[in-house]
Amino acid sequence: MGVKRKVLLGCIILAAILFFSSLISVYEFTRMNRYVTGVIADNIRSINSARKLLSVSEQYNVSLMNNLVLAGESSRPDISVFQGEELVASFENLSHSFVTPAERAAADSVLYAYSAYMQVVSEAEQMWEQDYAERQHWYFNRLQPVYLKFRGYMTQLTSICQDALVENSQDIREGTYRSLMPGVVSVLVGLIMVLLFNYYLNYFVINPLLRVTAGIKGYRYHGRSYAVKLDNDDELEELNEAVGDIVEQNQSYKRELER
Repeated sequence: MGVKRKVLLGCIILAAILFFSSLISVYEFTRMNRYVTGVIADNIRSINSARKLLSVSEQYNVSLMNNLVLAGESSRPDISVFQGEELVASFENLSHSFVTPAERAAADSVLYAYSAYMQVVSEAEQMWEQDYAERQHWYFNRLQPVYLKFRGYMTQLTSICQDALVENSQDIREGTYRSLMPGVVSVLVGLIMVLLFNYYLNYFVINPLLRVTAGIKGYRYHGRSYAVKLDNDDELEELNEAVGDIVEQNQSYKRELER
């Protein structure tokens, strides 16, 4: 194989390794970016959904208290509050708002507690017809304990969503390190290939040329015989043999002139 082909082959191998390493790195970073975007979006949606449920439930329960307890004996409550349309709408698609198994399990518990709470709330329309003392007793002794249990499940759901975000953040951090590995490996492989290619050029090209140059200088300036031997089987070997022939012819010419 000639010198030109050897150098070209080395460049092709080096370029191919770097090219495929770059492709792997780009693929890993793209995959990691999509994963991170999806995970963070799901976590944020879950946390926002849990907080919204808690907020809507708090507002609804306060509205019930205002209408049944704080309004006083002479006031008439707003019957539309008893329907809880906003609260019902918030819980319609609850199971679709959460992703992880732990979140879904907690959401199921919230739904059960919500059903129990709304079952008690259904008594509110009848209770407002009772006297103030009866309404107060019903709210604090009948409704409030059920609501507190309902609220506890929602608080637990919110904590699970937040914990999932923390856990996923740790996974994302570890995944980021893993996605960096192909890039690091490609750089290391590139450096190794550059070193090997440098050794390759020095061994097959530069060192033979230096030996030929040293042999020519030894003959030219010191009159030494040209005895350079190369292990190459390419153009450099042909060049060495041609230089040896020229030196030998020149020596023969000088000997004839001296005679």
